[in-house]
Amino acid sequence: MVETPPPSRAVLATIQGLVVDQEAGRTADALRAQEVRAILLKGASFARWLYDDGGARPYNDVDLLVAPDQLETAGRVLGGLGYVLRCAGAGLGEQADHASNWDRPGSPTIDLHHTLSGRLGASPERCWEVISKHVRPVVVGGSAAEALAPAALALHVVLHAEVGKQKTIDDLARALARLEVDDWKAALELAKALDGLPAFGVGLRLLPEGGVMATALGLARETSVELVLQTSSTGNLAHPFEQLARTPGMRAKAGIVARELIPTTSFLRVWYPRAARGPGWLLGAYLYRLVWVPYHAPQGLRAWLRARRVVADADKA
Repeated sequence: MVETPPPSRAVLATIQGLVVDQEAGRTADALRAQEVRAILLKGASFARWLYDDGGARPYNDVDLLVAPDQLETAGRVLGGLGYVLRCAGAGLGEQADHASNWDRPGSPTIDLHHTLSGRLGASPERCWEVISKHVRPVVVGGSAAEALAPAALALHVVLHAEVGKQKTIDDLARALARLEVDDWKAALELAKALDGLPAFGVGLRLLPEGGVMATALGLARETSVELVLQTSSTGNLAHPFEQLARTPGMRAKAGIVARELIPTTSFLRVWYPRAARGPGWLLGAYLYRLVWVPYHAPQGLRAWLRARRVVADADKA
């Protein structure tokens, strides 16, 4: 009897992508029915643009950008579809500053964005004003939708790239190989319009060929510890150290430490899912947090010190 080989990574990624795309299409239809305009980010738009050579680009959630003044309506639509806001009641700094996560058992997570990235200096309102003009029609899950046009896609690829996340680095490498200088000039203009030139430069320079492109575009080496940490997979561990360094007063610094050690129950139930099983599990999660934070603090400290050295070296260059 001949054994059937297991599905390849590309096949599994395709199947998962089809499931996610179906939910993206249904969600886009539901939002449109309530006159909420939504722009598809990442996911199928990245896969079709950058991986049309048959390469695998796995994705397991739906990313949608909506106008800030339509966030409340969009949230009601998702609630009507059975989705629940993750980390409802989370404290300051306990969730992403550019999107909210919505979960439904057995379904892909919906990441509802109100801006492209926290690395941009422009307000969410300004981001929507600019980005919503740079879209193209797509069909996802059998439904009509909008996705970013090439210049805006290129900007998003750069802003999304992180050291330590191979998928995002692969996206950046493919975008650099695919686009011409004129395309990157258009992305540069968008970055300029969104007060994102430093973030654009830092993201491009995550790869040597991106550094060449940054030089060709005349991008100055502007950076900061925050930007370096945002492009690192260990940034979450290091960010509290930067907060401590930038926050005056011992009382305020103590508050930062306290929030790291004793976060809100909403955050803890997401960070340690077993905490949602009951009071005993929640107490255990808090005790575990009191051990986990000190254990990982040295790694965060090293990442923070590396980021400071990167910024110091850039200032000397």
